[in-house]
Amino acid sequence: MKLRYALAILPLTLAACDEQTMQDMRMPWDRPLDAAPAEAPAEPVDPMQTPLTDPEVSPTQVPIEVEGEQSAVATAEATTLNTQAYTARGNEPFWRVDVANGTAQYRTPENQSGRNIAVNRIVYRQGVEYIGELNGGPFSLNIRNVRCADTMADRTYPMTALLRVGSRRMQGCAGPAEPVAAEPSAAEAAPQARPAAQQG
Repeated sequence: MKLRYALAILPLTLAACDEQTMQDMRMPWDRPLDAAPAEAPAEPVDPMQTPLTDPEVSPTQVPIEVEGEQSAVATAEATTLNTQAYTARGNEPFWRVDVANGTAQYRTPENQSGRNIAVNRIVYRQGVEYIGELNGGPFSLNIRNVRCADTMADRTYPMTALLRVGSRRMQGCAGPAEPVAAEPSAAEAAPQARPAAQQG
């Protein structure tokens, strides 16, 4: 009796196995459309390829905290920092630059009256630099607090200068600008007229 039931159930079991076998043997294009494709494993994240994002807090709004006491440290050279006007000159070829109040007057043998150039002053660790533009090219005068000897004039200056005009660079010496002597006024220049009663 049990053998009959076993023989009766056997075709059903084999049919189920055949259906499962047929599903496993299907090609990808034979699968039903609603079958979800297998997900590919996640690729490892490369930190060099990760896009940069803005920080939540800007250091311009919240200062970065550092342990210990903080004190301001001067990084500019004091002598050049505190000097506001300079005279710089060089030889072979001769040149002279007087700079003050955002203007540099550049003189050469070809232009002895000079040419005024608007310049910006930059202070840095070793000195100051005045930067402008001349004839569409760069113009800069770099001054450092290093003694300089002018062998042609047999004179020593307190500072060195490097002038750049376009692609040319010229070495020279510099120092604080000497105050310009005040010219006498017209009243001081004219001789004092004596009263007529005192004459003769």
